[in-house]
Amino acid sequence: MGLLKKTIGKYPNGVWLALIALLLAFLGWIMQAYSLINWENAVAFGLQNGSFNGDSLDVAQATKEKGEAIADLLWAFPITIIAFVGLLKRRFIGFVAAMMTFAICVYFPLFYVFQLWNNNFDTAIAAVLLWGIPSLIGIVGLWSSREIFKN
Repeated sequence: MGLLKKTIGKYPNGVWLALIALLLAFLGWIMQAYSLINWENAVAFGLQNGSFNGDSLDVAQATKEKGEAIADLLWAFPITIIAFVGLLKRRFIGFVAAMMTFAICVYFPLFYVFQLWNNNFDTAIAAVLLWGIPSLIGIVGLWSSREIFKN
């Protein structure tokens, strides 16, 4: 924990790690936004798994995933912005919003692992590596520096 509390510049290392994890989460929400703009290209890039041009199972999966993308943009994306700004300003609301974002970013990779492990192994592993693990590190980093967010 001592390494996470060491200050570099304006913030402790733990906060820097959390800010990096939030940037990765932000990238995820941008990919969700792109999916809503051009769904079939997002499928081709591997950002989504269900196609609206496939059979009825693909269409059902695409419909479910489109609903998740909309929910991410209505709920998780704004929380991530609040978290990022709040952490930069050392506000308690930033700490709470970051923890909420990280909870989402730990949950959905686990969901992918259990749902897609056999069919889309690469998507499940990418989600764990890009969002799950950095979010766990962000949680530990923020928790180690929680005293700076008491205002």
